[in-house]
Amino acid sequence: MRKAITGAFLLLLASSLAARADEQMTPLAESGDWMAAAHSEGMESAPDFCVAMDVVDHFLFRADSNDIEVRYVDDSWSLPANVTGNLTLSVDSNTYVLPISDNTNTMVMAEVTQDQLMKIVADMNKASTMQLTPGSAQPVTISLNGSNQAVTAFLTCANISQPGNTGGANPFQAPSSNSSGQ
Repeated sequence: MRKAITGAFLLLLASSLAARADEQMTPLAESGDWMAAAHSEGMESAPDFCVAMDVVDHFLFRADSNDIEVRYVDDSWSLPANVTGNLTLSVDSNTYVLPISDNTNTMVMAEVTQDQLMKIVADMNKASTMQLTPGSAQPVTISLNGSNQAVTAFLTCANISQPGNTGGANPFQAPSSNSSGQ
């Protein structure tokens, strides 16, 4: 099952990218229905974008050095250029209306700020599903099974810190010499 999910994920990413032979897509985490990956221009290059995706429902977060986006793919669509409308996310009793910023024939994208992303992620961590409504289409229920691990890997890859998530002690850092004398 994992190989099928990984294959579907990489196929979906490849279909939305103009792939070159030296490009590298590195899986970072796989959990439940979700996966995270980093893309780079080559094996020795730093990631130029990171993604976290529900591979079953084709919903993903994507971040590069310029933007953070929410993307949704529906292979049954045949969209024209310059689609307008919103992606509406409902999760843990909160609703986020995100204006569509770009599209392909089967995918819509909406930019989010880091603050918006962090609110969405915090809500996702408290819920088991979220609803996505693309434009005036029927809502899609997206499972959040495994999203925490994949989204955490995505945030780490994209160098986006989660408020309050210290992750515990760093075993590679020397203990603080700041003692109280007790």
